[in-house]
Amino acid sequence: MIRSGSGVNGEIEVIVLDKNGKEIHREKRPMDSFTRNIKNLLTMFDTGGWLVSDVNGSSVTFMFKNASDEYLYNAEVLAPSGNDDYGILVGSSDTAFDVYQHSLGAKISHGTGSGQLSYGETSVVDFGDDYKTWQRAFDNLSGSDIVVREIGMFAKVTREESGVPTPYYVMLARDVITTTTVPNGGRLIVKYTFKINP
Repeated sequence: MIRSGSGVNGEIEVIVLDKNGKEIHREKRPMDSFTRNIKNLLTMFDTGGWLVSDVNGSSVTFMFKNASDEYLYNAEVLAPSGNDDYGILVGSSDTAFDVYQHSLGAKISHGTGSGQLSYGETSVVDFGDDYKTWQRAFDNLSGSDIVVREIGMFAKVTREESGVPTPYYVMLARDVITTTTVPNGGRLIVKYTFKINP
């Protein structure tokens, strides 16, 4: 259940299906994983700029369009199938969450080779006045089981730099989950729900 109270919070849900589509694992719990990038997003309303740490640990500022020639052009989390730069991503590290983190500890790449998962699209599957739920499916076509221990939500934030749109990838949330094995031929489904309480 999503916790009540004022502020921003949410929940995660992780589901594993075997090769026959039978559910073999489910984890659903509140998330405590927003990174400092979320707090800095709110600061944009005070300063006119959003200072973030991208996945490489570099500091990048996004300004409103009329503030400079390096301004916020676009921001999105709806990643297409096959893209492992943004949207919901998964990894194998169980390093404890830290608000200053900017990337997964050990991202599992998109693909069908050893240690890889085939990434579906990140899409909105539910929403209301005070919440939104995103989901992504990951198919294991690697030939062996794959262990997942971390999940994260990432945005593709594009900055206009002297007329040229330049993308940066920014972690918004990261959760360490119960060690989850995705069997060969199976599917992992991850859901993130962000909620703003009245």
